[in-house]
Amino acid sequence: MVNEQYKLLGRKVEDLRQKEDFYPTPKYVTEALLNNYHFTGKIWEPACGDGRLSEVLLQHYKDVESSDLVDRGYGQGGVDFLTSTKTAPNIITNPPFHLAYEFIVQGLKLSEKCLALLLPIRYLTGKKRAKLYAKFPPAKVIVIPNKVDFLGFGSPAMEFAWFVWEKGVTQTTITWADVQDADLKEKREK
Repeated sequence: MVNEQYKLLGRKVEDLRQKEDFYPTPKYVTEALLNNYHFTGKIWEPACGDGRLSEVLLQHYKDVESSDLVDRGYGQGGVDFLTSTKTAPNIITNPPFHLAYEFIVQGLKLSEKCLALLLPIRYLTGKKRAKLYAKFPPAKVIVIPNKVDFLGFGSPAMEFAWFVWEKGVTQTTITWADVQDADLKEKREK
């Protein structure tokens, strides 16, 4: 519906996108990852935005480094993950959606143990991704069973999952996170 309305106005759906693809990760989405996967060692969050994902990680892990290309007042700004050569045991992030494939490829190079990315569920499909997954299958896909409302508008449009790659694991397990009360939890926290 929104797409058709925008076409009538002569605009593109891309005009609806947040500046610099900034979609902060709701707490329950990060908790869904942490309830279904345990990390060991240092964690790098390379697209930290305003720190929402990093703050939840810090509640569970003591060694979390946060950076972002755009300085939003949290972590180290001006760090371009896609050109970085720095490695880390674990990389966990909600990447800019328009650069998600590039984040997968770069994250696989830079993570020493584990890479976890929050991606649209449609990232299970696609010829280009299928070729990549044939070589580097995710160890675990943690499905968020409800659509994720990143901006709090109350009408989210897309389904998401955590895609977790673990060095040495070549079989993929799919798990559904238990977030049945996610909407209630978010309303209580505000």
